[in-house]
Amino acid sequence: MESIKFSRSVVLFRAIGTLIIMILGSIMILDLKNFRFGWFSPIFYVFIFATSIWFFFPAFYRLTFHLFSSTTLISFDQYRVTSKNGRSLLWSDIKRIEAVGDTINNFGQPVPRLYRFNLLDRSHVDMSTYHLLTNEQYLEGAKKLRTAWSQNKHRKVE
Repeated sequence: MESIKFSRSVVLFRAIGTLIIMILGSIMILDLKNFRFGWFSPIFYVFIFATSIWFFFPAFYRLTFHLFSSTTLISFDQYRVTSKNGRSLLWSDIKRIEAVGDTINNFGQPVPRLYRFNLLDRSHVDMSTYHLLTNEQYLEGAKKLRTAWSQNKHRKVE
């Protein structure tokens, strides 16, 4: 059984970075009492605080959760690929594997990179990386998945 794993040190540093940004946003709210820049200062500081929480809290939450869980993100063998949340797909059901980069959702929040498995029935299954992989790990994982799929796509489960 092969797998795509993440490094806890990368997750720790990213979680600390998001926490620092949220703390800086909170400090700006506390600085409102000074009002050094006139009427625009409170609006600016509240906007910075809301933006820091809106963009960085979801990533901080996921990073903190995964920091204390198993480091295996996706595992696969000769018959199937299984995600961290337990979703399993047979290689023979997959039509194509795509590596989808960072995007922005409808609410303006960042969506982490993911591996998209296009299935033969024209649906797709997304397996997210949750901001856990470095660029090299992400690209290497895509290569491993595509290689395993090309070698095993004609196998049937016995």
